[in-house]
Amino acid sequence: MTPEVLAFASACLFALSLVGLLAIRVLRGGGGIKPAARVGDLRDGDGGGIGAGAGTGVKPKDKESEVKLKLALYYGTQTGTSERFAREVEEEIKQRYGGAVVVRTSDLEHITADTAEEELTCKSHEPLAVFLQSTYGDGEPTDTSMEFVHWLRDLADDGRMPDLLGNLTYAVFGLGNSSYEQYNAAAKMVDTSMHALGAKQLLKIHLGDDDCTLEEDFQGWREVLWAAMETQYGISAGEDGALGAADAPTYNVAAASGAQAADAELRTCAAMSDRPAAGVTTQSRPYAAPVLAARELQAPTSGRSCVHLTFDLAGTGITYQHGDHLGVFAENAPPVVHRAAACLGLSMQHAFALSVPADAPASLAQPFPSPCTLATALAKYADLLSPPRKSALAALASVATDPAEKSKLSHLASAAGKAEYAAYIADPGRSLLEVLEGFPSAVPPLGLFFGAVCARLAPRYYSISSSPLDNPDVVTATVAVVKGETPTGRMHQGVASTYMARFVPRRQDGSGGEHDGQSDVGADDDGGGEMAGVRVPVFVRASTFKLPRNPAVPVVMIGPGTGYAPFRGFLQERAARAKAGELLGPAHLFFGCRREDEDFIYRDEMEAALVTEPAHLSTLHVAFSRADAGRKVYVQDKLMAASKDVYAIMKGSVGANQGRIYVCGDAKGMARDVHRALHSILMTEGGYAGHEAEEIVKRLSDSGRYHKDVW
Repeated sequence: MTPEVLAFASACLFALSLVGLLAIRVLRGGGGIKPAARVGDLRDGDGGGIGAGAGTGVKPKDKESEVKLKLALYYGTQTGTSERFAREVEEEIKQRYGGAVVVRTSDLEHITADTAEEELTCKSHEPLAVFLQSTYGDGEPTDTSMEFVHWLRDLADDGRMPDLLGNLTYAVFGLGNSSYEQYNAAAKMVDTSMHALGAKQLLKIHLGDDDCTLEEDFQGWREVLWAAMETQYGISAGEDGALGAADAPTYNVAAASGAQAADAELRTCAAMSDRPAAGVTTQSRPYAAPVLAARELQAPTSGRSCVHLTFDLAGTGITYQHGDHLGVFAENAPPVVHRAAACLGLSMQHAFALSVPADAPASLAQPFPSPCTLATALAKYADLLSPPRKSALAALASVATDPAEKSKLSHLASAAGKAEYAAYIADPGRSLLEVLEGFPSAVPPLGLFFGAVCARLAPRYYSISSSPLDNPDVVTATVAVVKGETPTGRMHQGVASTYMARFVPRRQDGSGGEHDGQSDVGADDDGGGEMAGVRVPVFVRASTFKLPRNPAVPVVMIGPGTGYAPFRGFLQERAARAKAGELLGPAHLFFGCRREDEDFIYRDEMEAALVTEPAHLSTLHVAFSRADAGRKVYVQDKLMAASKDVYAIMKGSVGANQGRIYVCGDAKGMARDVHRALHSILMTEGGYAGHEAEEIVKRLSDSGRYHKDVW
């Protein structure tokens, strides 16, 4: 047989085979012959086209079919910590689960009472809601989350919609401080309210304690959250796993000239010095206020310092009420800034600009205003004197060149180094600056330093010590200057209080002369002179710590030391109302300090309030804790001595069940002691049992008759 004949026979056999296969397909499928697919149409089911794996024989993955879970992250923040935590959770979810989990992060500030129900019950809402809720003050939600949390609480208390959130699963992480009596109260409120409205718990509420190990608590909760999500929704972490040091958020850094930096800094200052729109100031839009006056309130012999500052608001349209808080953006002192610049190996005049990379993680915040010099960045925006977070230590470990330093930093940042972190960082309060100086081979580039190592310098809050009814053009703050030796041997001085003390002329400085050379901060020889013309960025934060609308309602004010600050505003408010012809009810003030001749601040004003006509203070009770070497007397002792008057107001025989009790000051000691004293007064004067007294005090608080502004 010739080759040509063989080829022809093979072709015929191939053709017959094809015909046979087609016949079998028709018989099995019951349908006609389908046209051959084009290359671009190759697909299996609803999968993707050629770009998703056509021609490979592998089923291409549809993006929607990959998603196994959608969740919403909500945060209620006061100082930015819960927002930072939420961004870190968001970033790690993306890192661990890729496209299997879709996450949306939202500030509770944007959810109002009018929109909350629609937000949580709409069909498109994610089935899992995770809340990171901070508690502020005496158990209150943060300013930004207050409207949402109170809406949730009120709806739950109403009880008529027990299944409203039945389609939701939720988890709550609380950020609080165990030194406060109402520890993590806002987070607990979210948890119980969600449950009461029918939502199902993914895991039990976890409470983070800022007085001890907040970062550790957060890390532990995250691990529990991952495990619960993976079990409940059948997801698993990818090969990349958790975020590592290489994933630390980093800014892009561009060089700038000194002229560019100077021009940008002037524009930033000018913008803050302009009259705020509609007279509204916020943390993100402060007003740079001139300081009209600054004076020392304590005698030089006290060895301590407390300063009074008056800020000029004339012509700004800024308004406030007595009892509100003043947020203050302070600066690190020059010696601190110099030391930090030396650790970074850069000149103070080094000019640069920061920007967010296109692929930046969600946890990387918008940078502070730049271009600027390193001196400006370290002074105004860098939290150098707080203990560094574990993530900061991991970032430092990634750049350390000394093997021993790298190993120690890595261990401190690890889960296995929990005890060492507590002993070396948390317990002694070792500052970031001390860590930088203790690990000299770990020199981070600026993008990493400001992105992952150094936290942003947060504002400090002070109870306003004035009333706009006395003078609407000024607002005052009463500031105890913080100074004390830490367990590491460092002389710690509070950033904000020491900054504001610099406005006081040296001759009035009650801190005892020149500062210790080992201190983190130093004082300039000319005292307030070097601060002449300096404006301080401030903003007003509303508070519920207010006198009753009816001035005839009796009040009890308890505030030792700078805890008297809001009551100074209260007395100014009462004086103005009295001058306007309003009838005032009784007002009792309990104040405490160490010695009569050293730290009895505002004494002249308090005593004048007793006798000025019309009088706006009924009684003044002062406790001097160091006057008698044999016995210390505190405000709670003075309360017990005046128990009959206090009891009459608590029980309503004076004031027709409208009387108010106000406490301001230290939460750890004084506020708890006062709380116990009120219990004792009820038990002594009214014969109540302990549990009955507790219930009465609780009712006073719930009804708005017992207010606390504590820290």
